Amino acid sequence: MKELNLVLMTEEEFHIFIESEGSRYAESLCKYKGLQREEALKKAHFETQRLLPHGIKTPFHTFYRCCNWTEDVGTLWIYANEKKKQAFIYQITIFEGYQRKGYGKATLREIEKILRKQKIDTLSLNVFYENQRAYHFYKEMGFKTVSMTMKKEL
Repeated sequence: MKELNLVLMTEEEFHIFIESEGSRYAESLCKYKGLQREEALKKAHFETQRLLPHGIKTPFHTFYRCCNWTEDVGTLWIYANEKKKQAFIYQITIFEGYQRKGYGKATLREIEKILRKQKIDTLSLNVFYENQRAYHFYKEMGFKTVSMTMKKEL
């Protein structure tokens, strides 16, 4: 099992992360939803502002760097509401050179430990169906499909 530590992001790291995450999310919207780049960037910016009106200080949202003790191997953005006993992964990324080396599993195991200590009893996330690699990874990690959105091009 890979050694991994989740480290809280600083304000400066958060700003770099959110800029990068907006671009990454916009790319996903282009690829999986068929949006044009400009429209996807606007939607990504709007969603970020809606979800994080107070930036890194938005209640219930936590931002981590995933570290293997010597360097960052990824990032994690999670919403956890102890009162509702629910958590939601908004973003989990393992950087390209570290993928398929156990860091995704290690990241999920670490966040699950943190959430159990907070008495959270459900963890959810969304994954684009076309991203079969991620879909199968999450299934392997114990996630179950609870809803699906279907679309037909006209």
